Amino acid sequence: MTESRSPQEATRGERFSWCLFDFANSAFNTIVVTFVFVNFFTGVLVGDQVRGDLYWSRSLTVAGLVIAFVSPILGSVADRGAHKKLFLVAFSLLTVVFTAGLFFVTAEPGSGRGTEVAVWTALVLFTAANVCFELMFVFYNAFLPGLAPADRLGRLSGYGWALGYVGGLLSIALCLMCIGVGDMAPWLPEEGHFNLRATNLIAAAWFLLFALPMFLLVRDRRVPGAAPSGPGSVAQVIRTLRSLPDYPDLFRLLIARMFYNDATIALIGLSALYMKGTLLMDQQSILLVAIWLNVAAGVGAAIFGFIDDWLGAKTVLMGSIALLLVGSVVAVLAPSMEVFVAAATLVGVGMGPNQASSRTMLARFVPATRSAEFYGLYALSGKATVWLGPLLFDIVRSATVDHEHSQRLAFLPIVGMFVIGGVLLWGVDERRGAARAQAMAPDPGGAA
Repeated sequence: MTESRSPQEATRGERFSWCLFDFANSAFNTIVVTFVFVNFFTGVLVGDQVRGDLYWSRSLTVAGLVIAFVSPILGSVADRGAHKKLFLVAFSLLTVVFTAGLFFVTAEPGSGRGTEVAVWTALVLFTAANVCFELMFVFYNAFLPGLAPADRLGRLSGYGWALGYVGGLLSIALCLMCIGVGDMAPWLPEEGHFNLRATNLIAAAWFLLFALPMFLLVRDRRVPGAAPSGPGSVAQVIRTLRSLPDYPDLFRLLIARMFYNDATIALIGLSALYMKGTLLMDQQSILLVAIWLNVAAGVGAAIFGFIDDWLGAKTVLMGSIALLLVGSVVAVLAPSMEVFVAAATLVGVGMGPNQASSRTMLARFVPATRSAEFYGLYALSGKATVWLGPLLFDIVRSATVDHEHSQRLAFLPIVGMFVIGGVLLWGVDERRGAARAQAMAPDPGGAA
């Protein structure tokens, strides 16, 4: 006898397509944000490590401020109109277009550096791509509560992040072949830095290709009891913010995440600069570390997803913050590349479950009728102070520019943010937060 399925119940194909979307979008974060384009920008286009560091950190700051303001409004709009997929597709395609545009920014043949126009064009394109990429996640994450029961959300989110790191691993390995590794000649010509610039096309094509199943197969469900269709507004976001005291544990989670997530993002976004500027690693070595980081993070996300469903997201998050804290301290103090790689392993193992279990906990804390709205606030909590890490890095880097260990010192405030995030997260009661979400959910048969 065939098992009956509710029209609202997600299929295995939908769940796999949702996870595969993490596989798709990870190429942008790995190739463009963290390991390849960042070094092309600072080392070639700008041609000055200090100035390049400052430009890059300021770009991350600007993007974070835009995302923090816009994401809650878009979440409100999506919940009221049930257009999560429309926004998801739109921001994904914009990310692809802006990323592909980075291929066309190159250095002057004579000087070997980019003109001021090229530098600013690269910054604008990257900032735009980064904003669209992060806004896309508001709607992608909002699909999670409708894809699995609460007691299986941890492993589903973990599978997604694990597949994401596999995607990052494979895409960066492909880029390594294009750039050339060891005695192996690059697959693409080096003239005009073509092989480096082409990695942006790889990231764009990878994202587009593997995102198609999500676009085509995952249904955009309208949850019974959801708010009536409407434009959404800043006023709606203000009302949502005012309602946060009704969800005390969710509120604590969002505040804690402002610190530990911002520290993670800053650590990832600035790590390639550290590897190049302090440890004097070449592009090939940086990419090899990137591959290893993705392996460690993927394993961590997959394994800890089961622990999340077993012991709860808070247990996983506290453990991951401990790993990130220890790993970042050792990385900053690392006297050699070998010690740094060991530290990076701890960071990688902690990074995957940290991101996966954060969105799992939120999924358990919010009424299904307001998923995109609260994931907009989730993005806000991840971006409202995202400028803080890069800004503190910028301030300390500028103040100690003549110091031998300037970059090491600039990472110390980021280490402190992990400590603050862990202390704040300690006060979250996961069972109470989930019970509160159930109590606040509207009756599907009643008024919206």
